[in-house]
Amino acid sequence: MLRKLYAQRKALWSIKKEYRLKVFLLSLTFLLMSACLVIWKPLKYSIFAKMVGPTYVPIAKLYSLTFLIPLILLYSKLVDWLRRHHLLYCFTIAHGIGGLILYYFLSHPVYGVANTQVSTSRYVGWAFYFFMESFDAFFSTTFWSFADSVNNPKDAKNYYGFFVSGSKIGGILSAGALYIILNLLSVSNQALFLPRAFLFGSFMLFAAAISLYFLVKKVPENVMHGYEAVYQLEKHKPKEKMGFIESLKSAFDGLFIMVRNPYVLGIFSLVVFYEIIVAIFDYLVVLQANVSNPTIGSMTAFYALYYFIFNLIGLVISTLGTTPILRILGIRLSLFIFPCLCMVMLLITLLFPITWVLFWALIGLRAFNYALNHPTKEVLYIPTTKAIKFKAKTWTDAFGSRIAKSFGSIFNMSLKGMSHTFALFSSIIASLGLTSCWLVIIYFLGKKLQTAIDNKQIIGDTSSSKPPRTTNTPEKCTLNV
Repeated sequence: MLRKLYAQRKALWSIKKEYRLKVFLLSLTFLLMSACLVIWKPLKYSIFAKMVGPTYVPIAKLYSLTFLIPLILLYSKLVDWLRRHHLLYCFTIAHGIGGLILYYFLSHPVYGVANTQVSTSRYVGWAFYFFMESFDAFFSTTFWSFADSVNNPKDAKNYYGFFVSGSKIGGILSAGALYIILNLLSVSNQALFLPRAFLFGSFMLFAAAISLYFLVKKVPENVMHGYEAVYQLEKHKPKEKMGFIESLKSAFDGLFIMVRNPYVLGIFSLVVFYEIIVAIFDYLVVLQANVSNPTIGSMTAFYALYYFIFNLIGLVISTLGTTPILRILGIRLSLFIFPCLCMVMLLITLLFPITWVLFWALIGLRAFNYALNHPTKEVLYIPTTKAIKFKAKTWTDAFGSRIAKSFGSIFNMSLKGMSHTFALFSSIIASLGLTSCWLVIIYFLGKKLQTAIDNKQIIGDTSSSKPPRTTNTPEKCTLNV
């Protein structure tokens, strides 16, 4: 009896032999990317707040929306021109090079962090913020689009938790090291160290590109097919020659798909709801952090500790919870867990509206989102076309998150001049309303996903011809267990 229970428990974390290299290299790629993210993100708010001013964060979020639209259009064209793994190469290498350029300016004695003057004319601070917005916007989109294209629903249920665990390990190591080093250094030495820490993030992105190279070269092609029906459709789909007008129009394909397809629009709404809630609470925390931490170094250390804690919690969730939950409950039921937890955390902050409860609620929102909600939500993209996985996903994730942050910023600015209690109460009530809508939309998305998997359908395929049958038919994946 005990042996049987041990075998069942062990099976919850097992990886099939033929998938081990693929899971390891995908997890390593995500680990290295996340190591960079967690070094750079603590610098994002601290550098902008100490160079430009914390009250300009909502305005910067609004400006970043117009800055990102041309980048999304460019990314949409790259989807037409490049293979799926080339897009991830472009992201890691381009931002790695951008990091090298910004390292020069951040380490400059006049333009960089050594200059303690706070002014709206500190253009390096603005450039740094917009660069980080670009990095944030395409970070999860490029990795998960690639992961969704090389995994089928059963793979996702079994292995997505491992990818997230890899990212959490990278985040813990980076945030922990950043926090310890900053606390050991003097204020003057902190200013010298921060640009070097930013440079180290660029090296992590280059290392992620190398890990991706080995993934593509060493993993057998049949293990990289992903959802077989979509793979066969894309493999036999003839390449279309586009004129200038058609080429220009194709850059907006993702937006058109998102607006016309209720399934994709539903995913877009999930992104918007979460990001609005986080934008509201993020602003409250950054104001408090700026008051409590007088220097860039101390504020960066504060955010390093913040990211260390939520990555540590995320690692525990993804290792002990995500994979077993997905395997036991199935994907459809797992989709409901995060919004229910979100509602509980919001109710706690409503009952106990004090600073440290707000801080831990924000950590909980981020930890459960990255560790559980994100990998579960990504499964919604697996039975979709390449256009949805890459083009529409960019609009839902990158554009959706930025427009949500803009709405959150407008909401934050509308509460200026109000009492702290009224602002906090209004923020929580608005967030609870969004979470309620979230639960309704998830029900319909899960139902559509289950139908597509059961009938081996491709969501978003408008062609009249069906993809050719293959003998290499994947196993049926049950989303409800």
